[in-house]
Formats: sequence, C-alpha cells, structure tokens
Amino acid sequence: MYSGAIISFKKLSSFLFVAAFVAAFGPVSGASAQAAQISWTACPLEDFPTLQCGTFKVPYDYGKPNGKQFTLALQKLPAAGTKTGTLFTNPGGPGEVGRTSWDIPANSQSLRESFDLVGFDPRGVGETRPAFDCKAAGAVAPPNTLRVNWVRLSVQQARITGAANRACQRKSADFIAHVGTNNVIRDLDAMRAAVADSKLTFWGMSYGATIGSVYAYRYPRRVRAILLDGTVAPNLTWASYQEWGTDRAVDETLRFIRSVSPASYAAVISTRNSLLASPLDIGTAGNSAWVSANNWLTTLAYPLVNSQRNWPQIIPVAKLVAEARIVGAGGDQARAALRTLLGAEPEGAGGKGGNENYAINCLDYAGHPGARQRAQIVRKVVSRAPVFGGRLVTPTVNACVGFSFRPDPIPRLASRASLARIRNLKLAISNSSADPATPLVWGRAMIRTFPSAFAVTQLGGNHVNFLRTESDCVDDPLREYLLTLKMGPRRTTCLFTAPAGLDMSAVAAGKRKLDPSAIVETILRNNRLSGK
Repeated sequence: MYSGAIISFKKLSSFLFVAAFVAAFGPVSGASAQAAQISWTACPLEDFPTLQCGTFKVPYDYGKPNGKQFTLALQKLPAAGTKTGTLFTNPGGPGEVGRTSWDIPANSQSLRESFDLVGFDPRGVGETRPAFDCKAAGAVAPPNTLRVNWVRLSVQQARITGAANRACQRKSADFIAHVGTNNVIRDLDAMRAAVADSKLTFWGMSYGATIGSVYAYRYPRRVRAILLDGTVAPNLTWASYQEWGTDRAVDETLRFIRSVSPASYAAVISTRNSLLASPLDIGTAGNSAWVSANNWLTTLAYPLVNSQRNWPQIIPVAKLVAEARIVGAGGDQARAALRTLLGAEPEGAGGKGGNENYAINCLDYAGHPGARQRAQIVRKVVSRAPVFGGRLVTPTVNACVGFSFRPDPIPRLASRASLARIRNLKLAISNSSADPATPLVWGRAMIRTFPSAFAVTQLGGNHVNFLRTESDCVDDPLREYLLTLKMGPRRTTCLFTAPAGLDMSAVAAGKRKLDPSAIVETILRNNRLSGK
C-alpha cells in the first residue's frame, strides 16, 4: 500500500509541476499558428541598404496577455543568399542596447548569406517602450592613496545608490518589476515564433549568454543552435556574482598581460604610482582639472585592459600622461588629448547600463546581501585584486540597495532535475582564459552544466570571442556549428593571438617565459567558485 501511495503521489506531483510550468512558460510544442507578427519597415544604411527596423508588442505580464505591453525595438538584416533561418543576437549588459547587434555576425559572409540577422532592445532598454529614463547614481571616488578603506567607501556609496534606486523605482513603477530575464526569454521565444522558426538560433554574448542558457533550460525542445559566448556562470548567487564579476576578474587579466607584454603591465603600474605621488593638472588657464590614480585606473586604463584589441594603446596612453607633465607648450597637446579621453565615453568599458543593469540583476538574483555581507564581499574582492582594489565592486555590491520590488530569480542550474533537463542539448560555449568581465571559472561552470556542448577556450583576455579574435581556431568551429549544427571537438584550447602592435619585446628577447597555459591552470587551481 505504501509503495502504491508513493507512486501515485509522484505522478500527481509530476503532473502539477508540468501544469505549473506550462502555465508560466507556455506549451513545449513548436511555434504557435497564431503567433504575433513583427512590423517591419525599411531603414537602409549606406553599407546595408536592405536593413529593416521593426516593432513587436509583448505583454508586461505573460499571465495577463491582454494587459499592458512593451513595444520592442528590433533591426533585421535579411539573408543575402539562401535562407537557413533567423540568427538572433544579444550583446549583453544586462541593460545593453541590442537592436544593432546584427552588425557583429554581418562581418561573416557565410552567416550574412544564410540567416536573417536580428538584434533587439530588450524590455525596458534603448528604443523599446517603455524604457528606463533614470538619473544614474554618482560614484564615490576613493582618496588618492594606495591604501583605501573600501568598506567605508562602500557604505558611503550605498547611501547614494539607494537614493538613486528609490527614485528610479518610483519613476519606472509601471514596468520595473517586469524587466527580468525570465520575461526576456519569453519575448525571445515569441519573436522566434513570429519569424516562423520552429527552433531558435541564438548567439548570446556576456549576459546574453545568460539569456541563452535560461532559454535552453525553459524551452529545450525549441533549440536549434545556441552559442554562449563570454559566459556568466549559470549557478551563481548574488554574492558569488559580485565576488567574481568585478575587480578580481580585471586583476586576472592584468596578470595575463604581464605574462605576454611586461612593458604594458609596467605602464599601468608605473603610471598609477606616479599619480599617487603627484596628481596631474590637465586644466586650462584658471580652471584646474586633476587626474588622480583613480582616474587613470577607472577611466583610462580600465577600458584599455578590458578589451584585448586595446592593449597596444596602454603604453601610448601612459606616455601621454607623462608628456602632460611637461610645463608649457610642450605638454599642451598631451593635456588636451587627456581632456578628450577623460570626457569621452570609453570604448570597451564594459556592457553595463546603469539603472537598467541594476534593476535587471536585482530581479534575476534573490538573496540581496545586507550591509554586513556587502562588507564581507568587498573585503574578499579587494584581497584578490591588488591593483584595482574595490573600484568596481564598491558600486556594484550596492546595486540592489533602495529597490523594494520582489525578485523574479532566474533558475540556478545546479540541481539534478535541472541538469537532467538540459544534459543532451548540443550547444556551443566560448570563453577566454583571462576574461576581464566574465572570468574563466564562470565558463567552466557553464561547460559542466551543459555536458553535451562543445567548448572553445582561447588563451587571452577577450570578452566575447567569436569573430573578434582573428583566430581561425576560434571562429571556424563556431561558425560551422551555427551554419550546419556540426559539433566541434568536445574541448578546444586556442593559442593567444596578439593584437597588432602589442609590445612583446621582453618575451621575444627571452627575458620572460611566455606560458599562458600555466597561468590558466593557476587561475583554475586557486580561484574556484565557492562550493564547486
């Protein structure tokens, strides 16, 4: 009797789980015959005369399909040849504008010929309406000293961020609780159906890889091909997310730079030290404008370190700082150039969209830490980031302070049930060994989560690899997978491809032993995700 009763209960539980899942995320069959349509109009560019712009309506709440709606903004570059389907892309963030991200796969002739290339601004972002329009929280600048009390600074930052978040939630109260990733993947599935693709082809970059992995979990039978590139780990807590996706990852990249270009690393450190000893005034007559070590690291060095193609510019920009110390006309040009650099939006500064980023992350991850745990996280990061210290984690650890909405957490793909659901999915995963934004341990966690995927890891500091590395080792298997579904070798490691102009003279002269593989193993050995 007991055995029979237990079996009946299990059947009932399974039925209730399936019923609840279907209610929340829709049936697990193919595209609906009644799928909504995307409204497309021509919006040609000189180099892309066939480009189309589109709008697509999706409900705030999928449980209330006739209620308020977002109007998503999209762009499509139609296939130039025989069409295989649609390749959707998302460049990350969260909170990053995505409607123009079709231009990345457009660099590949075969992808451009075979797919309609579609990018979209997620709900609440960019040209999608409604969208966030909030004043970003200011950042508390650390003192110009080597030793900084980062915990005290974080407490000050919490007050500023909390006030900005409360104001943003009031201003965006109509939709802010609906912008999380669980709803974005519903939108993505609706767009898939709207273009009449029975299964999804998707390239997710950085946070876009989170969209891809959650979609794969929610709709495993609707996956044609998903490339997860520069991945966020699929089993993070809010605390482990903060401990890794900040200064700690950037310092790992600096260690790699030191191994391949000692002169570039030395330029970062020596310039920081010179500004610690004596800040630089780059202002015009009667108007001082001081450059501190913090300005150097966060506004000048960080975007250079954060994008591998910018590494060759580290030494020239460091020289610019040195030349700006020349009194009189000799330094005027350098000071003017620095004023431009410090006033411009830095390239490669990281895919974070301010209020959008904070709100989406705080919906996606529950368990927001209190003041004591935030202090512990800051201390842990600083202990592993001797160069950048707490410059990035100090604001981001406070990202949820002031928000009062209820989180809508994405699934943590760690339980046996969740892993069994996706273990046979044949995805592609791409990461770098010293990624400054999504560290290698996150990529390794994604690989363990999807054991039937194939993975390409490049030795280097790229954040997002496909079509950005000039490496056939990286590009060829990933392109072939998207085009034909051919799986590459289960695990491939590609050699470091130095960007043109990177000073590797010390390595070439034999003064330093170049062994990036050893660096990778050290990172993996010393820096594990807690409990993994």
